[in-house]
Amino acid sequence: MEAPGGRSRVARRQQRIRDRKRARARRAAVAAGIAGLVVIAGMLGVALSISHSSARALTADRSAEAGQSTPASAGPTGSSPATSAGDSSSSAAASGTASSTSAAGAGSSPDPQSAAPAPTTSSPGADAAATTAAGPGSAVDTPEQPVSSPSGQAFGGTPAAGVLYRTDSGVASHFCSASVVHSPAGNLVITAGHCVYSDGPKQHIAFAPGYHNGQTPYGSWTVTKVVVSDAWQSGHDPDQDVAFLQVAASDSGASLESVTGADQIAFDRGFGMPVTVPAYPQGSDTPITCAAPALRHSATQTEWDCRGYPDGTSGAPFLVDVDGSGEKGTVIGVIGGYQRGGLTPDVSYSCYFGAAIQALYQSATV
Repeated sequence: MEAPGGRSRVARRQQRIRDRKRARARRAAVAAGIAGLVVIAGMLGVALSISHSSARALTADRSAEAGQSTPASAGPTGSSPATSAGDSSSSAAASGTASSTSAAGAGSSPDPQSAAPAPTTSSPGADAAATTAAGPGSAVDTPEQPVSSPSGQAFGGTPAAGVLYRTDSGVASHFCSASVVHSPAGNLVITAGHCVYSDGPKQHIAFAPGYHNGQTPYGSWTVTKVVVSDAWQSGHDPDQDVAFLQVAASDSGASLESVTGADQIAFDRGFGMPVTVPAYPQGSDTPITCAAPALRHSATQTEWDCRGYPDGTSGAPFLVDVDGSGEKGTVIGVIGGYQRGGLTPDVSYSCYFGAAIQALYQSATV
């Protein structure tokens, strides 16, 4: 029997079954396609991640290779064309840089914090104790030099500091600086050995303390005796470039020290303390002064860096413990010694006042 429309119910039912199967198949295919796309996308993501990781690793490897130092060549072929054979300081600096880089070690990443030296702290008291314990020959008792040293400044002068001059030339022709130091007789002046003794002691010289603007407010004092060490007399030993001068009393019988006062003198005071140096440049009637640290140049020489100390300032005192008035202090050196006090106006020297200078002082007070 047939249903209306020319198709049996059985046929229509079978057709619906087939349609549902085809629909399920299409849905399954779509789902499978989507799943495949997801899998492919995941695989692409992994591949990209691996590619980026490989690129980073390669970059790191190349950076490490670039950071490795090239061993310095032992021969001239390893030298930079810009470095001349005569420039030993540049060669030493380049060698030191290569050694420092190699010491860091290839394969270890540089650490700026670990490379920097650990900060150190110290107190002035500890530094002074180290200076006293180590003695003048120690390398621990000198502070670092300042970036720029100070300059000498004109001032009104002090009663105990003055000039040496030849009596037959006049005080305006003064040639060295000097100062009064305490002595039992009150008649002692200190200066540099090279100022007053070459082949023998200079004759006809006088001392004008407090000289300023052409005036001699404390008079002029005739030098009667020049006292230098045997080492200076025989070989001009720069470690004993010091002289003590005895002067005559005034016409009234007054001693020099009773008129001007005097600086004290001290020995074995070490290095590193600030010193004040009143001095007279040659050809000037205006004194200058400056304060700067007394640096350790060697175990027997003190260096003092202050600009503007030309010829004529030799013999000027290195004063510590200057009083509140700025007029009196303690002498621990005089401009002289190494290079006879220095070859430029910006760096001056003094021989270190140790046992030899102390013995010389004692002989001058007799």
